[in-house]
Order: sequence, then C-alpha cells, then structure tokens
Amino acid sequence: MTYRELLSGNADFRRLWTGQAVSEVGDWLNNIAVLALAIQLAGPGSVGLAVATYAIARHLPLFLFGPVAGVVVDRVSRRRVMIAADLARAGLALGFLLANRFGSLALIYFVGASLFSVSAFFNAAKRASIPNLVGSTDELLAANSLSASTTAATIAVGSALGGVVATALGRDAVFVLNAFTFLASAEMIRRIEGSRQTAVGSTLRVADVESLPRSSQREGFRLPTAICLLPTVLRRVASDFTEGLRYVRRDRVLAAVFVVAGGWGLGNGAARALYSLFGASLGEQAAGRWGASVRAVAERPTDFGISVLFVAMGLGGVLGAPLARRINRGAVEGLGARMGRSLALDGCGLLLFSLTPNLFGAAALLVAREMNFAIWWTAQQTLLMRRTEDAFAGRVFASYETLTTLTMVGSIFVSGAAADRLGMRAVAAGGGTVIMLSGLLWFVLRRRRGETA
Repeated sequence: MTYRELLSGNADFRRLWTGQAVSEVGDWLNNIAVLALAIQLAGPGSVGLAVATYAIARHLPLFLFGPVAGVVVDRVSRRRVMIAADLARAGLALGFLLANRFGSLALIYFVGASLFSVSAFFNAAKRASIPNLVGSTDELLAANSLSASTTAATIAVGSALGGVVATALGRDAVFVLNAFTFLASAEMIRRIEGSRQTAVGSTLRVADVESLPRSSQREGFRLPTAICLLPTVLRRVASDFTEGLRYVRRDRVLAAVFVVAGGWGLGNGAARALYSLFGASLGEQAAGRWGASVRAVAERPTDFGISVLFVAMGLGGVLGAPLARRINRGAVEGLGARMGRSLALDGCGLLLFSLTPNLFGAAALLVAREMNFAIWWTAQQTLLMRRTEDAFAGRVFASYETLTTLTMVGSIFVSGAAADRLGMRAVAAGGGTVIMLSGLLWFVLRRRRGETA
C-alpha cells in the first residue's frame, strides 16, 4: 500500500497524520530557537550542562507521566485526550516569550518540562490510536513508515524554518508560531469521526461514585469529584501500569525489545545531549573560515550550525522512510533480525559522527545515520504493535516511552556534564558504542529464547 492510497482511503488517519505534521513542524521550529537561546544564556564553560538540563526538562516528564498517560488512554477517548493536550500545549508554548524577555534559563526549563508533561498524554494516545484507524499489517506498516518519515520531514522543515524565522523576525515570532501549530493540530484531530478502540473500563465505576459523599454524586466529572477520587485513581494507575509491565514480561519478544530499547536509550541520550553542542561548535568554526562573506552565518553561527545538523537529521529520516518500508516489507517474522542489524549500525553511525572534523561532514553522517534509524524504528514499532493486544496498547507504549526516556534522561545528564570536562567527541563515541552493543545483544537474546521474530 502506498502513502497516497493510505491517506486518500482513510480520512481519519489522514486527519491524525495532518495534526501530527503541523504540530511537529512547530516543535522543531521552536527547538532551534530555544536551544540557541539556552546556549547564549549559559555562557562558556556551562554550555554542556545547560543543554543537558533542557533536554532532561523535555524528556523527564515522559518518564514521570508516561504510566499515567498509558492508563488514561486505555480508559477514555483517545481523540479527546489528544485535543485537550494540544490546547494545553498551545497556551504553554507562549511561556518561552517570557523566558526570552527575562533571559531566564530556569523559565526555559520549566516551560519545556510543562510542555512535554502534556505531550506524554498526546504521544501515548496517538500511538495507541494508529492500530484502531488502520486495518491490515500492510496498512499498519505503511502508517508507521509514514509517521516516521513525517517526523523526519518535520525535523528538516521545522529546523530550516526555525533558523530563517528567528533570523528574519526574531525568536518571539518563532514561539508564537509554535503555539498556533498546536491549535491547528487540535482542529484536525477534532474532525476524526471514529475508531475501533477497545473499551477496557470507564474512568469511574458505579461503586466509586456511590462511595462518594452525596454532594459529589452529580452528573458529570467535576473538580470536587476528581479531588475525592484522586487516591482511587492513583491506586488504579499503579495497578494498571504494573499489569501492563507483567503483560510485557509474559511475551519473550516484547521483553527482549524492551531490554535492547533501554540500551538504545542510554546511547542515544549522549546524541541528544551533544547534537546541538556539535552544531554550535562546528557552526562557529564555519563562521571563522567564511568570515563576513556569508552574513547569516557571521551574525548567528550558533543558530546556523544547530539548524544545519537538525536539517540533516530530518533529511536522513525522509530518505530513510521509503527505504525502511521496502526493507521491512517482507514477512513479519523477519522484523526482529532487521531491527537488530539496523540498531547495531545506528551505533556505528554515532561512533563515526564523533570523529567528523567539520560541519558538513557531520551533516552527511547524520543523514546516513537517520536513514538507518528509520529502518530499525519502523521494524520495532510494527513488531510491538502486532504483538500487543489493543486492551494493553496504551500501557505497553507508555511503558516503552517510560523506559527509553528514563535511560535517556540519565545518559543526557551524565553526557552533558562529561562533555564540559572530557570533550563532546569522547562522550559521543561512548554513546555509539553502547548502541552498537545493544544491537548485538538483541541477537543473543533471540538465540537464548529460541525466538524467530
């Protein structure tokens, strides 16, 4: 199935995809401006720690709120969760205006953490919704491949626009535009008409409501009811999330995917912490070589260097998506082997990236790495979706997000601090080695457990 056939024949998936595309362009447009602002405010000697702290502020909420998000999207309308998340993010995104005005790193961290706390709910609902909106394995593979290519394209488009808009109109214009993209996404998702979501229970049971004081037993779920039910809801969250982890442990392939995903998170945390530092440093080197001959580079070398590397990431993902779809088109049973090989190559790509001496050499390696990343990401997402029952989909994907986020957050913190002391190249090389070993570990786990997936 082609992307065109999928989008033209499935209106609801087309609306979900459009909302994703619009909001992700805003995310990456915003990301360039925020990273450049953080580097500017941090000053020499603390840049690595400042960027790492912002990355942690973006990713830690996914770990903290991922379990709650998984339970919520399995119990309430996933469409409503996504709409509410987009509206909340539109308001929060404007907080970067204040951070820029007051020159506050703390405010940058707070706004970033708040945005991604809400994004935990949106991401869990979006991923759990895809199998409800598409049918066959071929459609699901096409949907995952399109989702991956869209994310990659928005990295390229958003990063390029971020550099252009920030230079021409200022960073405040970038922050306002990002808020509008969330509103556009909410409108597209509002138009989704239906899905095949499996009901696993309502947020409130009759017994829960009858145990409340009479003043709280009113039609609807109002704030007093929510406050009274908070202990019950928290207990249920813990219980349901634990049940989701038990579900993963019962499936040997799912358990193995989670193990190697943790290793990928450790290695990729170094990349997340250091890409912007590489871009800023190599951009300044380029500005030093070119002098004033290229005005945009001379005026904003940090923004330029970061933008070039993130555009390269996006371009690699765009080129890799059709390649991933072609390579992963075979039998589902071969997805595991393809995932393991690509994961090992992903680590090799980061290792080589750490050795590149100039901006455009680093960009070329990022293109190649992201092309390969599209192959392993599409394979492992399809494998997870096909082996997970819909009733547990939200919790399984929230657990996956939680695991990879936890490992990345720890790695980001260590990598950012280490880069200020040991240098960013040594730290990036270590991250690539960890990812490469994780890919090799997948084959060891498959052989020990006798799995063919």
